Amino acid sequence: MNEFVARTQPFKLVLGMLIAFGFVAIGVMMTGILDKPAIPSVAVNTDMMSYPLPASSSRYPDWLVVSVGWICIVFFGGLSIIGAIRLTNPADHLRINRMGVTVPSYTDRLITWAEISDITTWSHRGQKSLVIKLRDPTRFERKPWRRAIDNLNRGLTGGDIGLSLTGTNRTLKQALDAIETFRPKA
Repeated sequence: MNEFVARTQPFKLVLGMLIAFGFVAIGVMMTGILDKPAIPSVAVNTDMMSYPLPASSSRYPDWLVVSVGWICIVFFGGLSIIGAIRLTNPADHLRINRMGVTVPSYTDRLITWAEISDITTWSHRGQKSLVIKLRDPTRFERKPWRRAIDNLNRGLTGGDIGLSLTGTNRTLKQALDAIETFRPKA
């Protein structure tokens, strides 16, 4: 094996995007964006109308339902945009060879084995990720908002680069085997 390459699989990305679009549609229904405006009803005072129907059939307050709907629209809409970007980007997701590791989502340049202090895995609710700890993460140029995300990632996983292989043509076990094969033995 000359090198390990994990590429995104279009089928998995499209499936994830369809699920995200479904949640966006649910959010649109919850917010009532597409509903017709309510026509105020004329109050009819009859003896049979001593207990009027509630304005909403939901057991939750309207402001909560609308807020959760907007959160669904923004969050899952963002995920679908990220999926579309990954779908149109032909770049590899992860590349491992004798020189080092290339993670295009983190940096465009090769991360040599000398710059990596440790590679571990992290698992949360069945989702496993590859975690790369760098000796000096400041050597890699990052935008300020990405640095903030990196700090959150470091606090959560203990590493500098968290990489899930979900949506790629390779598994985490294959990546760990490639790391064992290509990493210089000390």
